[in-house]
Amino acid sequence: MELFEEIRRGHAAGETIQGLATKHGIHRRMVRQAISAAVPPARKKPAREKPRLGPIRDQIEQILLLDLEAPRKQRHTAHRIWTRLRAEHPEYPVGEPTVRRYVSQRKRDLA
Repeated sequence: MELFEEIRRGHAAGETIQGLATKHGIHRRMVRQAISAAVPPARKKPAREKPRLGPIRDQIEQILLLDLEAPRKQRHTAHRIWTRLRAEHPEYPVGEPTVRRYVSQRKRDLA
């Protein structure tokens, strides 16, 4: 935000786009964006698919839904889910950290 204000002040004072870009160490495109708008444009985060987790996501969901009804001490941990998936579906290699992140997020969503 401060950079955009500084660029706008410099441009109003008569500095060139190329001069501002060199001075601040940024691309000329960003200088033009700063001149046209006071607020930087929002960055778009691309929606990524999860190719490793996709085929076994339904099994994880099923385990987590059954765990909601189970007593607290009998619920699956993320590691236990990963071990079970590795044993039941060896054709889908998925890493433990991937399963951990997904299970953590889903448990928060389900609670």
